[in-house]
Amino acid sequence: MIGVSMPSKTAARSNKTHAGGFDKNEKQRKKNGKPALPVAQSIDELQKLLGDSGEPSVKNEAYWQIVRAQFPFKSEMLYLNNGTIGIQPQVVLQSQLDVISHQEIDPWGAMPNRWPSPNEARQKTADLLNCSPSELAFTRNSTESMNIIAMGLKLNPDDEILTTTHEHHGGWSCWQNRHDQFGNPLRKIDLHDPPEDEDEILEIFRQAIRPETRILSLCHVTCTTVWRLPVKKICRMAREQGIITVVDGAQSVGMIGVDLKDIGCDFYASSTHKWLFTPKGTGILYIHEGAEDKISGGYHVPRGRGARLTAARFENHASQSAAPMVGFGVAVDFHNTIGTTLIADRGATMAAYLKNKLMEIPGVRVLTPMSRKLSASMVSLSIGGMTSNDIGQPLRQRYNIETRGLHEGAYHGVRVSCAMHNTYKELDALISAISEIAEYRV
Repeated sequence: MIGVSMPSKTAARSNKTHAGGFDKNEKQRKKNGKPALPVAQSIDELQKLLGDSGEPSVKNEAYWQIVRAQFPFKSEMLYLNNGTIGIQPQVVLQSQLDVISHQEIDPWGAMPNRWPSPNEARQKTADLLNCSPSELAFTRNSTESMNIIAMGLKLNPDDEILTTTHEHHGGWSCWQNRHDQFGNPLRKIDLHDPPEDEDEILEIFRQAIRPETRILSLCHVTCTTVWRLPVKKICRMAREQGIITVVDGAQSVGMIGVDLKDIGCDFYASSTHKWLFTPKGTGILYIHEGAEDKISGGYHVPRGRGARLTAARFENHASQSAAPMVGFGVAVDFHNTIGTTLIADRGATMAAYLKNKLMEIPGVRVLTPMSRKLSASMVSLSIGGMTSNDIGQPLRQRYNIETRGLHEGAYHGVRVSCAMHNTYKELDALISAISEIAEYRV
């Protein structure tokens, strides 16, 4: 295993330079005699704060400092791993705390009227994703949604499942389980080099399809190299051949625009706790209305004669806390206050800055395409001869920077998230750390 050997003075200097989390900026403001940035207690307050900060643009750092101030995360760690776990804004967190407290004190009383009803989350989410509320089920995450799909699809034993080498374990193990339980053939498309254009990727998928292929399962944005796949073109091609399409959107909802009707897939899964900042343990399952009869299972839901089954049959409607769905609705409101386009533009702009800087470091390879169409708000990189742990451990232990190691598809490196709460100063700290790790490797 390759280690990192650095002179002790350099290591100490690096630790001091790069340490400090979300609250470091606030400490600096207090040291300079400046008041702390305000934290909104409601969506209306958030709208006013953002409105007072100037033009809502990618380059207006005053605007993004207000956005950053809404996140309560406090740690000495620089958090660049939003693609694994998102951090809830204070207003989303507070909405849940209020509901939890209320339900314990007065279980049968009316919900706090300062927050939306838990029933509003479904329509808000459907509006965001351009689908019908009846096509959505709330799950705990993409992994649960993918397992519901994989184990519920009505297939013949010889129907083949086609997926890729870039799937997250949660989006791959479900199909392995299907193979083990029912014997369906399972095959992966090998995707290695960064794609040059959408049609090149489309052709790879087209060539991989066989007569026995019945399911095509793929990521919207890969968890490894952060390739944004042309899912609309792929789903259209697959549909023309009678193939059922399943899209794992764990890294897309909240980070980029997702229009489910435009994509045209049969099924879509997402871990909304990542980029949409919904409560932990919340995600979605989309079942296109034309695919409802292609999947079985779920909870028993009484229905009248002639009524169709909806995606909601995969939700547990028994007694449970209302807090997650209240927080879910507030998270969608928070997202909409800033806007999908602006959020996507900000993340892509920061990612482009990071990619360009990393490409200047000897020994570093950027695994994410430069093309805006083929990438998003994360960047994956490798350093020649080093494993994921060789890079990730010193980043965490020496520089106090949290990233995500690459473990799928035989890749070695780390993945960096450029979320709405991150800053260029944090990216510069990462760039400096990577430069030192690459220079002092042994």
